[in-house]
Amino acid sequence: MQIIVAPNAGFCAGVRRAIKIAHQYAEQDGTYYTLGPIVHNDAVVRSLEEVGISPIDSLTDIDNSTTGIIIRSHGAPAAIWDEARQRGIEVIDATCPLVKRIHDLVTSLREQGYVIIVYGDSHHAEVQGIIGWAQGAVVVANTLEASRIQPVSKLAIVAQTTKNEREYFAVVQELMPKANEVRIFNTICSATQIRQESGRSLADQVDLILVVGDRKSSNTNTLFKECSNTGVPTHLIQSAEEILPDWLNGVGRVGVTAGASTPDWKIKEVVDRMTMFDEQENQEMNQENQDQIQEDQEVNQENQDQQVAAQQEQPDEQVVAAEESMQEESFANMEAEMADYASPSRGDVINGTVIEVRDDEVMVDVGGKSEGIIPRRELSVEEVESAKDLVKVGEQIEVMVLKWDDDGTILLSKKKVDAKRILDQLEEVFNNDQVIEGTITGSVKGGLLVDVGVVAFLPASHVEDGYVRNLDEYIGKTFSFKIIEFNRNKRRGSQIVVSRKELVAVEKARLKEEFWGSIEEGQIRTGRVKRIVDYGAFIDLGGYEGLLHVSEMDHRRVEHPSNLFNEGDELDVFILALDRDRERVSLSRKQLLKSPWEIVLEKYQEGDVIDGTIVRIAPFGAFVEVEPGVDGLVHISQLANRRVEKPEDVVQVGQEVRIKILSIDPNEKRIGLSIKEAQEDLERSEVDEYLDNQE
Repeated sequence: MQIIVAPNAGFCAGVRRAIKIAHQYAEQDGTYYTLGPIVHNDAVVRSLEEVGISPIDSLTDIDNSTTGIIIRSHGAPAAIWDEARQRGIEVIDATCPLVKRIHDLVTSLREQGYVIIVYGDSHHAEVQGIIGWAQGAVVVANTLEASRIQPVSKLAIVAQTTKNEREYFAVVQELMPKANEVRIFNTICSATQIRQESGRSLADQVDLILVVGDRKSSNTNTLFKECSNTGVPTHLIQSAEEILPDWLNGVGRVGVTAGASTPDWKIKEVVDRMTMFDEQENQEMNQENQDQIQEDQEVNQENQDQQVAAQQEQPDEQVVAAEESMQEESFANMEAEMADYASPSRGDVINGTVIEVRDDEVMVDVGGKSEGIIPRRELSVEEVESAKDLVKVGEQIEVMVLKWDDDGTILLSKKKVDAKRILDQLEEVFNNDQVIEGTITGSVKGGLLVDVGVVAFLPASHVEDGYVRNLDEYIGKTFSFKIIEFNRNKRRGSQIVVSRKELVAVEKARLKEEFWGSIEEGQIRTGRVKRIVDYGAFIDLGGYEGLLHVSEMDHRRVEHPSNLFNEGDELDVFILALDRDRERVSLSRKQLLKSPWEIVLEKYQEGDVIDGTIVRIAPFGAFVEVEPGVDGLVHISQLANRRVEKPEDVVQVGQEVRIKILSIDPNEKRIGLSIKEAQEDLERSEVDEYLDNQE
């Protein structure tokens, strides 16, 4: 049985974004909830609950100790935002960007006086959110409800993103005569349309379609309806356990697709389940063949017994002739058996000698009537440009028979023999709970691929002992791993699943112990920026993380830590304070930097004429930034060589000015400046230069 997975199945970008946001806040301190299920898929909701993000039905279900609320991908009415802010609850917007644009659209249309029609399910969370932004909007579910709309002057029509485009335009056609001015917006998500087109295309290739997704999901139900309309038998399932063996009777090809709220691992479970059914069917067929062979042998034995009994009643000459005939038949059977024995069957491991090596294949003498062929892809798990890089003529190798037909075709594999040997070794490592080394070679959905002699799978949740944002950073690196799952009989997916999580935790515990044994206040340490948050940056000090608060990053004001640092940057930090009971480390970078006043005292002296920028204006004058973090005052009497009523009459904030330093008071940290004297000095120098030129 062949299994075909639709090329566009599973999470859309909006859903994937919402779930990623939820996982990011699961790593933050505080308590976060999603307003309703983040998507209409119970499996996804349960997976988020396992990391501490639970859904609530309304804001009344939470107390004031809640840190934040995550707006799900379907969006929420504007009133929710207002209520959350009034209660001091942080609002994290995981609304699908397309749905968010619909909110902005209907808000604008409402302000322009349009009556707004929303095509969709009135009880769906997305539609509830839309009408919460378009007060007074009307929801229609079909052409019949559209026909009941009363005529108006101006009409605007939008659609729930997960609806069928053909049905939407049928509703639009019904609404067109209802107003003098009609504006139509096709807000159906392209991901929904692509999945429907992919499902219809899949129907041309298969005998049965399985649509994977939650029955509460609108996009899944729409996809199921589209696939059912093709005429191909179609079933909607929420999990692999719902597949019934009777569905597969007489089915040669099965198509699998999924709605935009279905996670990849749910699709994989279904494919694995189908593969299991296929294996069971093959086993049953093999058993039927074995039973038939045994039955044939019993019939042959019974015929032979009857012949012997008849021969015992015949004259001696006849008995001798019969015995000779039986001997000849026995010899013939033995020769046939020996001939069968000489042709190994699929899966047998035999020895061979390399007799010819080409770039794409290797010819091997395995003692048969024809030479065996090893395609380059069956030589090694490693990719090579030529088979000549791996074997030489005359080399003795072990190979596995992939195909040995009566017509002389012999297809062999060296890779599978090597893989079996490696799997034997890895199974021993697994059974003894030992550690192996492997190199990460690539990324796939849900994790990374690791070369441990064969390809193993490293789930994203087992790369570190916490959440990892960018898996691609690990590609090409070698680490130690533990095998957490070993199944050499698995036909789909990886036979081996590995983990770094436990090893990383143990190493961190060791480094943490070393860290707290050596750290002291006042030390200077080199660290690496691990995470950047609004209020600072967490610095990895080699075994433990310390907090570099935004106020300790520089002497001048820092708007956001990301303006100074990127994740992965190395920097020296000062150990400002230690709280050993709470295991907290406070860091400072500012302590290691010269203060702005030190810089000013080194660079400037009274009488210098410099450039500066007006940063503040007061009734008595204007403040000019001399250096970042240091401002000087130009008194109102020093703004111009005339009487100035208001500083704003002469200068503006942000203006570049030429100033003269009148005084520097390091004790009071004050600098007196003058625009007037700087201008006078400039004018005198111009006069002097003119007189010099006249002479």
